[in-house]
Amino acid sequence: MSMNEADYYHILGISPEAPWVEIRRRYRVLARKYHPDRNPNDPEAATRFRQVAEAYEAIQEIKARIRRRPRPEAQNYRRPRAFDQGQFFEEIFGIPSNGASLEDAPGADFRYDLQIPFVAAIQGMETDIAVFRTCHCPHCRSTGQTPGAGYRTCPDCQGRGRLLGGPGMLRFGPICQSCRGRGKRAIQVCSRCHGRGSWGETRHYHLSIPPGTQDGARVRITGEGGQGFQNGPPGNLEVVIHVQPHHFFSRVGDDLYCRVEVSFVQAALGGPIQVPTLNGFFIFDLPRGTQNGRVFRFPGAGAHEGDQVMEVVVTTPQSFNPRQAEILQEMLALEQENLF
Repeated sequence: MSMNEADYYHILGISPEAPWVEIRRRYRVLARKYHPDRNPNDPEAATRFRQVAEAYEAIQEIKARIRRRPRPEAQNYRRPRAFDQGQFFEEIFGIPSNGASLEDAPGADFRYDLQIPFVAAIQGMETDIAVFRTCHCPHCRSTGQTPGAGYRTCPDCQGRGRLLGGPGMLRFGPICQSCRGRGKRAIQVCSRCHGRGSWGETRHYHLSIPPGTQDGARVRITGEGGQGFQNGPPGNLEVVIHVQPHHFFSRVGDDLYCRVEVSFVQAALGGPIQVPTLNGFFIFDLPRGTQNGRVFRFPGAGAHEGDQVMEVVVTTPQSFNPRQAEILQEMLALEQENLF
């Protein structure tokens, strides 16, 4: 039974207006679900698998026609070509059916976790880090062979760059470690890197941490990650900033929060108190009769252009000397007189 465009989208369970990313994602989900290796001796699953593959191939062709000819086209499409199992392998598992495309595989991104003090995150800092990484051997230009020597086909993978896995469509297994996916071995290995094509070294990087840096911020150093596979580009180095907690301040956005303890006498009478800051302290004239939990905001004293927010904590002494007790008794008597 021939199918039209609407049938193809219906099989994949998507709208014709769906973006290509969603089409491809849906195809992968269904192909994995109905793959014969996961559903042995199930004719219905095998039929569904063929329909999903056929629908995906047809939609690919439709999208390609639209890109080549943006004008409206007739709705009569030729039946899609036979299912290409090599293409299925690449679409579903992201692994090429042979080792050729491995030559352009990019290197891995490296991550470096950097701990910095709380004050340094607020004010900024300069620092150096050391990262161990592998780099291409300049003597053999990452070929692993002595310059001028030739190659021979790798006997382990027979030149495919990958080892054979199970039977059928899933026959391609992991990358061959003997030739590292090249499909060939050097007749005479490089004396500098001993055939690896790379060596390890420690590289030093200078970082400028800007003022106001938040916890979790990232600094990317392009091209300083893992080396690319064969001719592929290198990855990147991601430096993740972790801000250490402060014993007195906490941070919300660019505002700094703190709690300052004062005695109940200071709170009652008011007067000058010392308020700590990141750069020392300043004198603040506490209003008379300040209550516990009252909040004061000091503009511009926080991180970057934020504020410093101070909460007053009124403390009550648990022991008194005789003179203090006498004064408190007098104060209590005066309060009781005012009540009656």
